[in-house]
Amino acid sequence: AQEEGEAGVMEIAQRIYQGFPGCALVLLAHRLDMRLVRAAMEAGIRQVVAMDDAGSLKDAVIRAAVFEKGRNGETGREPRVIAVYGGKGGAGKTTVAVNLAVALAQTGRRTALVDLCLNYGDAALLLNITARDTIAELVQDKSIFSIDDVKSFSIQHSSGVSVLCSPASPEHAEYITPRHVETLIGTIRPYYDFVVIDLPGNLSECTLTALENSDDILMVSRMDISNLHAAKQALGIFRTLQQEEKLVLLLNAEHKGVLKRRDFEQVLEQSVLQTIPEDAKTARLSQERGVPFVIGMPRTPIAQGVRRLADRWLSERLREGA
Repeated sequence: AQEEGEAGVMEIAQRIYQGFPGCALVLLAHRLDMRLVRAAMEAGIRQVVAMDDAGSLKDAVIRAAVFEKGRNGETGREPRVIAVYGGKGGAGKTTVAVNLAVALAQTGRRTALVDLCLNYGDAALLLNITARDTIAELVQDKSIFSIDDVKSFSIQHSSGVSVLCSPASPEHAEYITPRHVETLIGTIRPYYDFVVIDLPGNLSECTLTALENSDDILMVSRMDISNLHAAKQALGIFRTLQQEEKLVLLLNAEHKGVLKRRDFEQVLEQSVLQTIPEDAKTARLSQERGVPFVIGMPRTPIAQGVRRLADRWLSERLREGA
């Protein structure tokens, strides 16, 4: 019963730590041992003081506040969590997410890429990395995890992007719960300038949790009737969930055809943020080589299109005074 009560305290502490950046936490405990201190640190508690040593509480609070101030000063900017979503497979969502994350990292911003396509994620494939540890191992190893835990299960790509990969096998997807997704986003948010989340097309509970905890939803759609239909359905759900204000629409693989940009805007009643030109050859070569085209083929129109997309968030940060 005592351990259950302790777990409840740690859970509350972690929620405060994640939800209120700048709030310094100090734990008063009846007893002190390394296991308790370690659990407290993982939950975001910065100082642990014994009940019979209340005289040192003031100093502990000051030390915790100083530490927390340093944590908030790590980036010096408001972090931005960007969820990349596509209602229909083949829209190029993962390609956009990977190249967007790399483009942001190349500007010197601390950037994380989280592959939440839990059944069949391809982010590692597009980056030519092999993940021994993934989000599945993270949530199995830790019920409460810190930023150090997340980093230890991530891979640092040569571009500077920190990548948390999807499970190696589809059956491991069941280990990840909406609670894990919420905790993960809350944990990593203060430590990065940008967090890009690659989401699957299905609106599972984990996907919905990621959308609700993101700052922006980048919906990627190709310019054909089936993608327009899927985007219309997804947009209706976003409106029901009151997530519409976060939405920005990207038309991928723009080409001459029956449907135009204005058709999407009229049907969806949503302005298009940007279009990216069609370049199947560059996209295919990039995937086969495992080299994002913003690095391997930076002068191609498709790479320049993604860089303009990255500039949208960079310039927004400047307008916010970052």
